[in-house]
Amino acid sequence: MLLFLAVSSLVCTARGPLAQSRAEVRIVANVELVQIPAIVFDDKGAVATNLKKDDFRVLEDGVEQRLVYCERERESVSFVILADQSESMTKKIPFVQEAALSLVSPDLPKDPFHDEYSVFGIETRVKRLVAFTRDQHDLERRLPLLLTPTKGKTALFDGIYWGVTTAQGEAENKRRAVIIISDGGDNHSRYNLRETQRFLEEADVPVFAVMAGASFDLQNIFSVPENKPKRSPGPGRNSKSQLPGASLFGSGDDYIGPDERRGPHNLKVLTEATGGGVFTAHNMEDLPRVVRTIGLAVRYRYVLTYKPASKAKASAVPVDGNNWHKIRVELRPKEKFAGYGIPYYKRGYARIR
Repeated sequence: MLLFLAVSSLVCTARGPLAQSRAEVRIVANVELVQIPAIVFDDKGAVATNLKKDDFRVLEDGVEQRLVYCERERESVSFVILADQSESMTKKIPFVQEAALSLVSPDLPKDPFHDEYSVFGIETRVKRLVAFTRDQHDLERRLPLLLTPTKGKTALFDGIYWGVTTAQGEAENKRRAVIIISDGGDNHSRYNLRETQRFLEEADVPVFAVMAGASFDLQNIFSVPENKPKRSPGPGRNSKSQLPGASLFGSGDDYIGPDERRGPHNLKVLTEATGGGVFTAHNMEDLPRVVRTIGLAVRYRYVLTYKPASKAKASAVPVDGNNWHKIRVELRPKEKFAGYGIPYYKRGYARIR
């Protein structure tokens, strides 16, 4: 992050024969601060709370940095949901619906914050289904009708471009996140994997993905929903899911095509470029908990800020004409945080000259 401060000094012009021409002085100061959004899980797998600046250790290009700030506050978030409606997801549409509904209704305590949501459908062409809205009840009602199967191909990479660009240009909240619900396959985008990865490295928008695990019976899970599906139980509820189809494979049948085989790799590469990651739900009962974890992590993430040391700048690795700096975040002392993990943070940045 480069912050340029420009100060203009104007000298008043005197009247009369001794008048002097106005002089302009421009002073430019280059102040560089790096901010790292980081998500921390404790030894029980919950989002960690109450960590302080001294609990973190940040290294840039192998050189330890002095943290200036460590912030963790609940903030309003602008979510962009990218829902895969392509032919490869036909039998998983109830999964797509439930994942989207779980994100829109996170079962959080009432608070003064105002999250907003925008929804895109991904198939042969990327379609914007819902512009940014804060009306969660209306969105819950509409999503099952909007997220229906198509026979289209999958333009996932194009959808990521569109979703991230929309978050950057239209979101009202400072904190933004993109949530992909897909198998990760792509067979119809103008952009390729590497181009999308480079775009995300500089976008400063975390991207997470939700996938259905192999335990879903793909032959029996699908039925065309006419009404809103009954919700899977949230944390603390005893009832079981009423949605169709959470059953284990009973045979070695293979329903995965070549594009979908690359899906997990695609999602891993793209989400990790942003400091995000891929979550897999192995059954419908898992889904609300998985999506709720993503929502909490985004809403309550830590933001670590430091001014890079000069030694780290000198050891930067040139990438595409820029200086690429590698970042590593740890908790210290290690014995105090045994079982804790920081799986999601942006692992590098490019310093543009």
